Amino acid sequence: MARGEGDGRPTAVEKRRIYVAFFVIAFAIDLGVGLVRYGTYAPTLIGLAIMITSALFLVYSLIRDR
Repeated sequence: MARGEGDGRPTAVEKRRIYVAFFVIAFAIDLGVGLVRYGTYAPTLIGLAIMITSALFLVYSLIRDR
């Protein structure tokens, strides 16, 4: 049995989907807030932190899976 297939833990592919989803959601919220406040994209500190963290987790997951 492969890891994550019956023990309730997510597989590597599912984890990567979550990382991408977090990145996209953080970017969309950041973009929306920036457009409403400033009329252009102006990233917030928390939005950048979430996007960078999710990107790093995604890259680490890809490297670890090889």
